[in-house]
Amino acid sequence: MQRDKEARYSLFSMNKFHYLNVPRVGIFLVYNDFECAFKCLQHPSCFSVNLATKGKLWCELLSSDKYSDPKEFRQDKSWHYFYIVNTSTENHCKNKDPYQNDDTHTANCSLYPAAFVGLRNSTDIDECVEGSHNCSPNAFCNKTKESHNCACKPGYIGNGRECKGVTSCNEIHENGIADISSVVTLLVDSKPVSVLCHMGDFGCGDGGWTPVLKIDGRKATFRYSSTYWSDYEEFNQVGGKTGFDEQESKLPTYWNTSFTKICLGMKIEQQLRFTVINKKGDSLHSLIADGEFRAIPLGRQTWKSLIGSRASLQLNCNKEGFNAGGDTARYSKARIGIVGNFENECNSCNSRIGFGSEGRPDDSNTCGNEANPRGPDNGEKHIKAMGYIFVQ
Repeated sequence: MQRDKEARYSLFSMNKFHYLNVPRVGIFLVYNDFECAFKCLQHPSCFSVNLATKGKLWCELLSSDKYSDPKEFRQDKSWHYFYIVNTSTENHCKNKDPYQNDDTHTANCSLYPAAFVGLRNSTDIDECVEGSHNCSPNAFCNKTKESHNCACKPGYIGNGRECKGVTSCNEIHENGIADISSVVTLLVDSKPVSVLCHMGDFGCGDGGWTPVLKIDGRKATFRYSSTYWSDYEEFNQVGGKTGFDEQESKLPTYWNTSFTKICLGMKIEQQLRFTVINKKGDSLHSLIADGEFRAIPLGRQTWKSLIGSRASLQLNCNKEGFNAGGDTARYSKARIGIVGNFENECNSCNSRIGFGSEGRPDDSNTCGNEANPRGPDNGEKHIKAMGYIFVQ
């Protein structure tokens, strides 16, 4: 796309609580929507903008618009979307707009006049084009009148001249970049990765929580013997941006992100329950991949709280932690969880609550609660859950 260089007066129309996920040509902190629109008009490759709704007003200059990339246009309570309207249209509000057919767009016909931008002085040197700017290699260079400014690229923080990679959602939270849950870009394994950072206390305490794994207990993807627990392979990275749904996912944060806390969540019949493990680690991979048992002293009742009132475990063994279970393959075990037994030993367990599980009584249950009829404290159970793991 190439905008007419002679068109310097434009009108902007707004889609409230929407976001266009296309490549950015610039990013700024602004005071209001008019300044954001002005930035777009100054940039020859800008066709629309995303403007943050809360906290710091981040203005993202976009290389396309919602009509050119309709599949990337979505609802997002953290952003408003502004796009340039064809000024030759006599009455824009009466023209059919495919994005104004629902109640979220009732006010979107208001046109926002953007500032007039004069033709650029031919003697004004574009440092961004010539490479004479002082921006970090990890920053956008944005041309201004007779000068330029720098803004760190997604996944980095700083003043634009110096930009440091952001590697976790808690770092995003602590640096004031975002204080509400939103999709952000982290620098993971030296690569930009988009994830949904969960901000605030949704059940595990305050701060920013980085997603690591999502496990569907009905599927074999992350059963105890799966190689995903020991390798460095991603699985469905898109699932890291979709929150508490049923998309399974394994992100590179599994082997890259250090932490002092782990948040464990299970969803059963749309009911979410959480618990927190206070544990320091270089990564979750470092605590699981070698198969060695590492104890987590949470106690039976804490594990059962993930399931709710229906939870059931046999009374003996109570081995809890990472890689919990005995040496016999066909009995219960879990990558993170607790196992119980009727006998007073841990090699033939027939009950468990955990993530990444397998074995008796139901080998197909990879996340949730299993308990056979022999001596459980709340009856026989076969409860499959959707599991969520975050770190901070």
